[in-house]
Amino acid sequence: MLTAQSLRQAFVRTFGDQNRKIALTRSPGRINVIGEHVDYNEGFVLPAAVNRAVWVAAQRRLDSKVVVFSATVDEKIEFDLKTMRNEKDHGWANYPKAVLHTLQNRGWKLEGLNLYIESDVPMGGGMSSSAALECAVAWGAMSLFPYTLDKLSVVKICQRAENAFVGVNCGIMDQYASVFGKQGHALFLDCRTLQCQPVPLPLATHRLLVIDSMVKRKLVSGEYNKRREQCAEAVKALKARFPQVKALRDLEEADLAKALPLLPPVVAKRAEHVVRECARVKAAVAALRAGNLKGVGALLNASHESLKTLYEVSCPELDLLVGTAQRTPGVLGARMMGGGFGGCAIALVETPAVDLAKREVSRVYQHRFGTTPPFHDVEAADGTSEVVAPS
Repeated sequence: MLTAQSLRQAFVRTFGDQNRKIALTRSPGRINVIGEHVDYNEGFVLPAAVNRAVWVAAQRRLDSKVVVFSATVDEKIEFDLKTMRNEKDHGWANYPKAVLHTLQNRGWKLEGLNLYIESDVPMGGGMSSSAALECAVAWGAMSLFPYTLDKLSVVKICQRAENAFVGVNCGIMDQYASVFGKQGHALFLDCRTLQCQPVPLPLATHRLLVIDSMVKRKLVSGEYNKRREQCAEAVKALKARFPQVKALRDLEEADLAKALPLLPPVVAKRAEHVVRECARVKAAVAALRAGNLKGVGALLNASHESLKTLYEVSCPELDLLVGTAQRTPGVLGARMMGGGFGGCAIALVETPAVDLAKREVSRVYQHRFGTTPPFHDVEAADGTSEVVAPS
């Protein structure tokens, strides 16, 4: 288990210098209970930070070089603050580079850094390991340099870093959940106003089970950005008939019958998913507040079907995981989670049925794909913070 003390010790083993300040930060991954591909449509989402995190130990250097070591992938990458650019072969290291580049553009005068990274958030699994890494690096930089940011500024800087530097045109949900997470709660977030209401997760008798397809997503490859472009195309086409529509969140379900025929068929499918998914988020919040977990499960099932058939971001592996889980007694609902094209599924399971669900999903997945998927039991956790190791 990762702790502040073990993180500090690992940093010292890697970089050797104990005499200058070492900032220790942790930033959690996130699940999204429901509300997929709607954050960049200014819609409503229901994420939660989880008890799996990216941990970063950071220390200032005396030059402009940044040396980043990831224990998770056992790789060290170096770059210079004066010549930072997105480099394909730097892969995961482009995310901390993006944050530092964005902070410099904000006017921060930075010096080089040694960064040690360790994580138990699955990489490329739809639990936002990249956003957690970004937020942990920003938090560490704030501790080492004479600048202060409020939480929302950290969120916006890290989102901008991923959009402009990495090239993933993501919405704000991932970074927001990582920073603002609250133990035992999901976050009902309006992605336009950024107003947020914590919603208790009544999971005393149920579990949220994350199932990893082991199919690694590659959002930078273009499909994610293409979906965003299609949503923008829908808004542009609908403005003449529906002038109130500034983003797809402004279109009501009752308007779909009139709106969808105005759009090209593929674009219409994307718009329908977004509008109905926003409605499902609101319904899920109401169901959670009422303690109606069966209702939440039904909404998860409907969300997956929409992501599969209307938004077309699922894949055979995810469909098998979700379908098998949905058919297992004691599973109230399941869906793919995250950007899609791989990654994880999430299931709402009665606690006594968790072991059965794992066995049944493993059996079917092994038979079809020749491998057993990893499972992650997760709980809602607090957001990004600096941590202190015992002296």
